Amino acid sequence: MNLIKLAATMLVIVLLAAAEAAEMDPLSENDNSAIEDIKKTMGDDILKAPQDSLGNATPVITGKNQGAATVGGQAASQPRLVSPVSNWELTLSDSQDRSVSIEMRQSNDVIFGRGTVAAGGSSQPASATGTIAGNRVDMDVLTDDLTLFRLSLTMSGRSLSGDYHGYSPTVVSWKGIAMGRIS
Repeated sequence: MNLIKLAATMLVIVLLAAAEAAEMDPLSENDNSAIEDIKKTMGDDILKAPQDSLGNATPVITGKNQGAATVGGQAASQPRLVSPVSNWELTLSDSQDRSVSIEMRQSNDVIFGRGTVAAGGSSQPASATGTIAGNRVDMDVLTDDLTLFRLSLTMSGRSLSGDYHGYSPTVVSWKGIAMGRIS
């Protein structure tokens, strides 16, 4: 009998503790205390999603697509190459010559675009992504048949030169020379 009383007493204590914890929970769903807690912690800005001129939400914490801060606290901004949209014409030379034509876009130090890779009288769609650091351009061009060209280029004005590695699901990787221009 004492064991049953002990179990019943413990059950009552657990239920009372759970009820007390539910009343003290600042994130309970019964009232606006969760919103108030967030306001106190994060400020009112978290609940007022800022928007750009098109009505798209902009990140509260990272700001409006600004460059990352450097050690000195100044935002590092990468100047655009030529314009927000530019055409890149490259020749890739190894045992076979390829012509790459990509319409590139730039956002800060990131470049990306779409175009074509032509070789041996045939052409196929391709996409490109990469980064710019000073006069160095690292770029990947991927064709529809999953051939990847990984380019390491040096930029001098509107001229590009460097080398690349080619990768394919069906062929052993290879190296080549890349030359081109931005217009």
